[in-house]
Amino acid sequence: MNPEKYPSMGRLVDVGGHRLHIHSTGTGSPAVVFESGGASWSLDWHSVQVEAAKFTQVCSYDRAGFGWSDPGPTPRTAGKITEELHSLLANAGVAKPYILVGASFGGHVARLFAKKYPAETAGVILLDARHEDLDSKMPPAWKNIEKAGGTIYRILLLASRLGLLKALGKFAGENAVPPAAKKLPPDLSAAYMEVGFQSKYFRANLDELAAVRESDKQAAESGPLRNLPLTVIRHGIPDIFSRMPAAQAIQAEQVWQEMQTRLEGLSSDSRSITAENSGHGIQLEQPELVVEAIRQMVDKIRAGR
Repeated sequence: MNPEKYPSMGRLVDVGGHRLHIHSTGTGSPAVVFESGGASWSLDWHSVQVEAAKFTQVCSYDRAGFGWSDPGPTPRTAGKITEELHSLLANAGVAKPYILVGASFGGHVARLFAKKYPAETAGVILLDARHEDLDSKMPPAWKNIEKAGGTIYRILLLASRLGLLKALGKFAGENAVPPAAKKLPPDLSAAYMEVGFQSKYFRANLDELAAVRESDKQAAESGPLRNLPLTVIRHGIPDIFSRMPAAQAIQAEQVWQEMQTRLEGLSSDSRSITAENSGHGIQLEQPELVVEAIRQMVDKIRAGR
């Protein structure tokens, strides 16, 4: 691994003892801020950012330990991440207000930010976002998938520290290249593989997983978003349940869709969109749908002013 070959696309900003990477493009208000899901980082938003930057300011960033960012203090709860994001935007000079676009786990951060800093939040877009009651409602196989994820991160963390990741990658072949990297231009795809999969990345994922119950609790306690503009985009293809036994996969999909409806109910000014041709990675599989949702919310907020 040689991440030094690939300098950051944006800049590193101190948020109180460690630095986070932020990549800002475009101009205009409100500024759009992407909050990644678990295991994801700034380059996952590349396709959406390129297009959305044509009509407003757009910011992608790397949470602590991901991409070009420094590791951060634990526990890595959604609340802690929210505070760091607020410091990042202020210290980077990104003008308020913001539209928070949160994918999966990032939905917790978007919601917490909107509740803690309402005067700075113009709207929220949730992409197949995690609901705080998910784990308690899911069938047993869901917990097995989560446990397996943690085991894989621990194995890969050890392999990265021993310098064995490239060997594992060669053994896995094409399966070692994630979908996001395959959709990027060649130079960015190479950066994704070299910068993205450092030891700190696997450690950061484990730290976020260790704190996910507390993050769920924080999201639950944050309450509704009242009349804040809210768009909920849900998957149309249940790919995240493909490894479950058939009956449990059907149950899991029903639970997930019910949770998306409950997220829609967080605001009296909300709308729901189904990404018919997407699984869980909507910003990767239907970036044009996400860009259009952002455009519509930007236009709505500008018209309201």
